[in-house]
Amino acid sequence: MRTSGTGTTRSVRAASVRAAALVGVLAVALLSGCDNNAPSPAPSSGTSSGASSTASPSASAELITVPVYYATDTGTDLKLVREFRALPDAGGPALTAAQAVLAGEPLDPDYTGLWDPAGTVLGIDESSGQIEVDLSAEATTTTTGSAGAELAVQALVYAVTGALQTDEPVRILVEGEPVDELFGVLDVSQPIARADPLSVRLLVQINDPNEGDVVGSPVAVSGEAAVFEATLPWRVETPDGAVVQAGVTQTAEGQTFAPFSFEVPLDPGEYVVVITEDDPSDGAGGPLQSDSRGFVVR
Repeated sequence: MRTSGTGTTRSVRAASVRAAALVGVLAVALLSGCDNNAPSPAPSSGTSSGASSTASPSASAELITVPVYYATDTGTDLKLVREFRALPDAGGPALTAAQAVLAGEPLDPDYTGLWDPAGTVLGIDESSGQIEVDLSAEATTTTTGSAGAELAVQALVYAVTGALQTDEPVRILVEGEPVDELFGVLDVSQPIARADPLSVRLLVQINDPNEGDVVGSPVAVSGEAAVFEATLPWRVETPDGAVVQAGVTQTAEGQTFAPFSFEVPLDPGEYVVVITEDDPSDGAGGPLQSDSRGFVVR
């Protein structure tokens, strides 16, 4: 994420380490519901809805694609952001996504994890009629403050419900037991639902390409955004900030999260695509929210 107008140099990570992940992302279909315009988790040998999952990934575990939520700094506050990751199956999509949220290792250098990576998810259980996420004791500390603590829990809730394609609330357990408080500041005595996405999510979100992907030309860019009158400016830059191409695309609907897509013909090389809120106020409304991804055109 970068505020509109900055020309910050950004280096593209080597894509070879994510070749298998790219295959997994492209191989799955779009889902409807909780994560709009999102790849559906790939089939796995993990447990399905109504079961408890506690397995750990093995070296030979197949890859499944799941939504993983992190945070980014907009210049005024923190917002949730998302990457679709093809990861070793840890015991089903929900457990795989939740473990990745706690690990806090985004591909995008503008994103950051909100949980203590020493913590882990011990299991996810849907058999009681609600989604229960069991955390280790190490997952109960944070240095993010009260606002960051709430967003951390929302990152976990968004990831688990997105992976399960449900809007059911999530009950937090610690070492198998219900708890009333988390991080010393947050009430988790009741199941927690997804917060209003317009309040907690970055208003502009690139889904594809992922950071560091190697792609062909024309480059297909897609994601979702909640922008004024469905208008979404974009630009493609070199890693040192020189603008190569720019334009405007439309989301399917204005003022609410809705999908967008566009294509850009590019010569081989390294690039950064940036999408930004439209600015009908000419700067009077404060910093604009934006999202960016570095990629390579082969």
